[in-house]
Amino acid sequence: MKRETLALLGGPKAFTREEELKEACRWPRFGDEEKRAMMEVLESDDIYGVIREFEEDFARYMGTKYVLAHNNGTSSIHAAYFAVGVGPGDEVLTSAYTWHLQVSQILALHALPVFVDVNPEDGTIDPEDLERKITPRTKAIAVVHVFGAVAPMEEIMDVASRHGIPVVEDCSHAHGAEYKGRKVGTIGDVGCFSLQNSKLMTGIEGGVLVTSNREYYERAVVLGHYERIPELSDPKLRRFNDRKAGPMAPSCFGFKYRIHPVAAAVARVQLGHLDEWNEVRRRNVTYLNERIGPASDGFVPPYEAPGTKRTWLNYLWQYFQDKMGDVPRERFIEALIAEGVPASRGRAGYLPVYWNPVYEERASIWGPGYPFEAPYVEVPVEYKRGMCPVAEEMWRRMVGLPVIHWKVEEDLLDELAEAVVKVVKNVDQLKNWG
Repeated sequence: MKRETLALLGGPKAFTREEELKEACRWPRFGDEEKRAMMEVLESDDIYGVIREFEEDFARYMGTKYVLAHNNGTSSIHAAYFAVGVGPGDEVLTSAYTWHLQVSQILALHALPVFVDVNPEDGTIDPEDLERKITPRTKAIAVVHVFGAVAPMEEIMDVASRHGIPVVEDCSHAHGAEYKGRKVGTIGDVGCFSLQNSKLMTGIEGGVLVTSNREYYERAVVLGHYERIPELSDPKLRRFNDRKAGPMAPSCFGFKYRIHPVAAAVARVQLGHLDEWNEVRRRNVTYLNERIGPASDGFVPPYEAPGTKRTWLNYLWQYFQDKMGDVPRERFIEALIAEGVPASRGRAGYLPVYWNPVYEERASIWGPGYPFEAPYVEVPVEYKRGMCPVAEEMWRRMVGLPVIHWKVEEDLLDELAEAVVKVVKNVDQLKNWG
């Protein structure tokens, strides 16, 4: 094997087309379509009409009965938990390896998260650990299709069905992903999507809740969409804003979660391109996987489970230090960066959630002892480091490579792959450096 001196150690830089790569990785890009859609909203006599249009388009795309657009993905998750009946003292099983706001909405309902370990291949929730952690207090299961990897929904739904527990899918990283031919978000009882600026389709800010369960849809409406309550079929909910009942003060259950109409207009345009953009990302990732993957069994490409069609919000490899000459991950990443490869320790902020003092210290959020030691908590939940060892170890192994969102020439991908392979093949040079 030809030895090449790593750039970190004084050798020539392997990847020099950094500006070209930066442009290919720039996301999002807004074009004339989005700008026209925004202006149409501003000039419309029905400024909120585009929200319904976006919801109708999204429902057709997903193949689901009900869609409710939200002002962000976090509020859609809050509404989903509320919709399925999560309340004070309940437990919600959720992934240990996820974004903290997905979990904090459990606390917002005075319920308690119970963290489930993940599959070592892709970081999605482990069905066996999920079943082990079910108790009589379990009110819901939250599934996260993390980084675009699709969770093992058949096994999860089997566990949920046997125990009579509703499933909420967090699809914030997985717009357009599929499990055995079905769109993620339509397999569980409620699906949630973020439209935040970094997501695969965006309204800059926004969120979407989808379900085919009328009861769950109506409960989500009554939580934060007072203007839609008169449309509800359930009279027990409609009475909070019943225009046929005569003069009354309208109300909802405390929140205003309507999406901004400009965000809905932008997201509607982006939805029309989602499948096309996902396919471009897929081709780029597949090409790179084929050229980098064989270099070493200590640097492993992202996993795509059989029967799934994942998406690529992030491009995260796993680094096994024991198979890479015991060179620390941080040193390996530094060497990649020196070669011109924009590498990272994974998606920023994605650590085992329970490492935060909110959970480790069981902080009093709503008053002394609330929610973790409130009177309605039957069995206190503890959060200790080491409780989900696979999630913790995965976080230590993650190496992020750039997601290339747009069509590029193969020679750019070749040069990028060659730079990564250079570091992988010559990693032994890093053993005694630094």
